[in-house]
This record gives sequence, C-alpha cells and structure tokens, in this order.
Amino acid sequence: MPFLEHLEELRQVILASLAAIVICAAGCYVFSGRLLDYIVVENVGEAQFLRPMEAFSVRFKLALILGTVVSLPFVSFQIWSFIVPGLLGHERRTVLPLVIASTILFLGGMAFSYFVLTPIMLQMLVGFGTEHVRPNITVDYLLDFIMKMAVGAGLLFQFPLVVVILTLLRVMSPRQIWSRWRHAIVVILIVSAVVTPGDGPSQLVLAAPIVLLFFLSATVASLIDMARRRKEGNSA
Repeated sequence: MPFLEHLEELRQVILASLAAIVICAAGCYVFSGRLLDYIVVENVGEAQFLRPMEAFSVRFKLALILGTVVSLPFVSFQIWSFIVPGLLGHERRTVLPLVIASTILFLGGMAFSYFVLTPIMLQMLVGFGTEHVRPNITVDYLLDFIMKMAVGAGLLFQFPLVVVILTLLRVMSPRQIWSRWRHAIVVILIVSAVVTPGDGPSQLVLAAPIVLLFFLSATVASLIDMARRRKEGNSA
C-alpha cells in the first residue's frame, strides 16, 4: 500500500477511535452523577467543590475516563486492524498475546488500586488529622488522586511483562532473571514508594502483588526458554 494510503487509513482509525470515545463518554455522562456519589461515599464519605464549574468539570472528566475504558475494546480492534497487515505470521502470534496481557495487567492494576490500595491510603492519610484539623476534601482533588494512583498501579503492573519481553528478545536469560530477583524486589519497592506517598503499609500493599507477578513471569520466561531450546534442538 502506498504511504499516503497508509496515512489515510491511519486517519480513519484515529477518527473512528475518537468517535467511539466521544459516544461512550456521552452515554457515561448520564450516570456520572450517581457514580461520582458512589466514589465519594466509598472513599471519604463526603466531598465538596469550591468553584462553580468544578462539579461539572469533574463529572465531565469522569465520563471521559469511563468512555475511554468502555470503548477500549473497539479502539484496540481498530489499532490491531491497522497494525496486523504489516506483521509476519510469527509476529502476529507473539504481539497479540502480549497486547492482551498488557491490557489485562493494566486494568488489573487499576482495579487493585481502586478497590484495595487507594482506600487504605486515604484512610491512613486522613487519620493524620487531629481534633481541630479535619479533612475537607474537594471532589476534583479526590478524583485526580484516585486516577493518578490507578494509572500508576496499572503501569507498575506492566513490570512482569517486561521480564517476558526481555526473554523473548534474548536480552536476558531466565537464569539471569532468577539470579537478580533481589534486585528486582528492591526496584519494585522503590517504584512503589514513588507511586504511593512512601509510607510503609501502602508501599508494601502495592509491592506485594507485583513481586508475586514477577516470580510468575520469571517462571513463564523459563518455560518459554525451555520450549525455544526444545524447538531449536528438534530443528537441528
């Protein structure tokens, strides 16, 4: 396909994806008020807004986030349809599982952050108040805090996938990965401290499942390497 036709196809993919996000966001805006109430009640009990436009902007932001998540399957299909013609057979068999795994890990990290990590952190941080120093949280700050934590956890949950990719690219062998498990745990703890406020409990709550995922990924990397060696031995 000529280069200009590729650009035209890319433009159609982008427009279709944006249209899907806008349509889903518009539909989600109808339920944004009730969902925002649920988020506030479940996390801090009550919140306020200080500017006349703040409540609308928060509901709009929430609807846009939900619209993006709801439209993710369609957008992913559009992107995959654009990329797959340029891939070879073995590349398709490798890239598709990695994309699916990355999406599942990211959504899993966001869910873990919202349902487990963020409530613990908010309860702990609010607990530093005193009798005369009480929390008075704005809804805009609360939503930003929840989303930053969710995105940070989602990205951090990609760490095990990096281990598998390094094995597939032969950058690191499973033996090297297993020999550096202590270094991996230190890196996970450091990054968890950066994502969270840095207090011990929330840092450990985030780091624990990622450490487990690391060892699971190291096991998968070993299986991949064994299968590749067996295939190379049979071909020889």
